[in-house]
Amino acid sequence: MVDGWDGDEDFVINSVTPDRFGVPSNLVGKHDEDFFSILGRIVALAATLENKILAFLQYLVGRSQQAHTELSVGQLIEKALKNLHRLPPADREFAEAFLREAKAITARRNDYVHNMWPAQGDGSLFGWRVPQRKAAQASIMTLITMDDMRDDLGRLVALLEVNRLNRFLGLVAGGQHLES
Repeated sequence: MVDGWDGDEDFVINSVTPDRFGVPSNLVGKHDEDFFSILGRIVALAATLENKILAFLQYLVGRSQQAHTELSVGQLIEKALKNLHRLPPADREFAEAFLREAKAITARRNDYVHNMWPAQGDGSLFGWRVPQRKAAQASIMTLITMDDMRDDLGRLVALLEVNRLNRFLGLVAGGQHLES
């Protein structure tokens, strides 16, 4: 039994209201729907990007579709960067730029996904989380605006733009880099 609560429904604070999806306002506060819409798109597109980077790495090093699936996206990117020597210099330059941008935006994605986002009275966006490192001394905090979220979403969309993505994947799809 919780102290101060005997199961009587009258104990529930009447100002708590659920949003249209049934999430009570006392869990994360009241955020603008655009916050959740953009957050969801960032998460979905980042998953797509991670899958494409995995495929790129598998083809780059000549491994099966089961290889490297246990690695985080950061580890996939680092392993791909270390193996770019397999590509011709012009292709290597494009792939490195793509992977470095992917690394930056997936780091931001981690902030979005792993942070708690309590609503702020002034409408600002404040995210925080306890770091996973045992020796960490402070929480990780992120202060952003809706414009920052839109910019990050735009960066993801730009990376996944069909022509750019096809060029990136096309660098390794034929396997010519493995024929030396």
